[in-house]
Amino acid sequence: MRLFDSKKDWILKLTNLVLLVWLISAITFFHIAVVDILMPEPLMEYNEYELINCGKVNEETDLAKNCLDQYENEKLYNRDLERRQQKSIFTSFGNIVIVTLGIYLLNKEKK
Repeated sequence: MRLFDSKKDWILKLTNLVLLVWLISAITFFHIAVVDILMPEPLMEYNEYELINCGKVNEETDLAKNCLDQYENEKLYNRDLERRQQKSIFTSFGNIVIVTLGIYLLNKEKK
């Protein structure tokens, strides 16, 4: 299967070029999504989070509750981020399959 054969029309060559660039970008996005899922950033414990983001907090003030709420929001955000990364893996894999099938069907030899 030759994508850029001299016998092919220019529109077919251009279509193959676009599909090839699309395939390379889909593989790249898939790789990035897999790495993000397999090697997530570690979540801080509350003590670390409090030290870094909240400064000195007294237990009697509302600042302590706000800091705890922020920490809980951060955990929810990280959970949602992981879910979006999982969706990104499936979307990228679907792109790879669809584009590869398109390239194959467009360029398969006629018998």
